[in-house]
Amino acid sequence: MPLSIESHRAGEITVLICSGRIVEGAESAALQQKLHDLMAESPYVILHLGGVDFIDSSGLGLLVRSLIRLESMHGLIRICAASPRISEAFRLTGLNTLFKQFDSEADAVAGFYDLPTGTRAAVADANVLCVEQSTDVLAYIGQVLRQAGYVVITTTNLPDALTLLTATRPKVIVIGAALRLQRATQAAERFNTLADALKVIELPVGFSGKDAGDAGRELLGQVRSSLGSP
Repeated sequence: MPLSIESHRAGEITVLICSGRIVEGAESAALQQKLHDLMAESPYVILHLGGVDFIDSSGLGLLVRSLIRLESMHGLIRICAASPRISEAFRLTGLNTLFKQFDSEADAVAGFYDLPTGTRAAVADANVLCVEQSTDVLAYIGQVLRQAGYVVITTTNLPDALTLLTATRPKVIVIGAALRLQRATQAAERFNTLADALKVIELPVGFSGKDAGDAGRELLGQVRSSLGSP
């Protein structure tokens, strides 16, 4: 089965969901290119191997080389959801001591936030968690808050938001109004229930169409007020 790769972001962490075979040739080349492209954006990567049924020595070698390169950039690769067969390949080669493995994606994301102080530059605890479906709006509010000195993590969906919320314990949540209303799924219900106990700033319907300067000033004022900042 050819290798397929899907990706999404959980805060500053990129999750690559792999299905098929990681073997010498086109499959390894595709994964290598994906990892290479990601390194410029974020050196923190989770490889979700739940759909991978075979990996050869070349494929494992690629992962080793990628890990070494990411570590030189103060990054890491974590493995999650590997099948018994793939986990055994890591064990038999001794590479299980090099790659930390987790049972689930949520556990792997949380694992980045358990790193020792001084090795967590890109995944430091956040002041503000931003959750918004529009990637453009998310980029805008994230950068506005970072420019003001806040530590911000962002995501476009509630399942990842739930993972980040429990892992980082932010002081303030900035969330799109539509997402704040969602309770239909287990992740949505759990996230919004936990959010009820925190300081939440809802982005109103039509936020994306407001004057950019006015919208940014109002948002900063709300965040400062929520954090007790001057």
